[in-house]
Amino acid sequence: MNKMSLDNYKIPNRWVDDFCNIAKSKGLECVIINRVRGWTETILIKGYKCYTKSVSYYSNRRLYFQGVDTKKLEDKGDKVLICGGMNKQLKDIFIIPWNAFFLTLKAGEPINTYKPPKEYYQYKFYIRDRDSRWIMTVQGGQSPTLDITKWRFDVNKAINIINKNFK
Repeated sequence: MNKMSLDNYKIPNRWVDDFCNIAKSKGLECVIINRVRGWTETILIKGYKCYTKSVSYYSNRRLYFQGVDTKKLEDKGDKVLICGGMNKQLKDIFIIPWNAFFLTLKAGEPINTYKPPKEYYQYKFYIRDRDSRWIMTVQGGQSPTLDITKWRFDVNKAINIINKNFK
């Protein structure tokens, strides 16, 4: 049996990979440094460590939905890059400061995403489009929220921001 390389491991809606490919084609340094089960998890952009998530937009509910492993809260980095798409097209790029994202997650409560007796805890969060405001809400606990509107960009604007003043 032939093993596939990660390059041939096809997962639909790999929005982070799409973003990295576009960024590289425009001369931006973007290196994938960690994958989990084929999904890009961590990248370096211009030397900055970014935790990443690929999310698909649910237009009927006007939201993105995703989970984060509880162990990620122990990591350190610079930014969280959430790449969202719909209808086979990369749509939204959220470039969120690391601490703002993870402190909001931490204020929520991790949820067991497996059926008992198995256990796997994640922080589940939504990014909702509400009256032209993009609000991140974490499930559980006090359901903490974070307005991430100012960190939402289209693909080209995100690349321009990273090229000019990524800090």
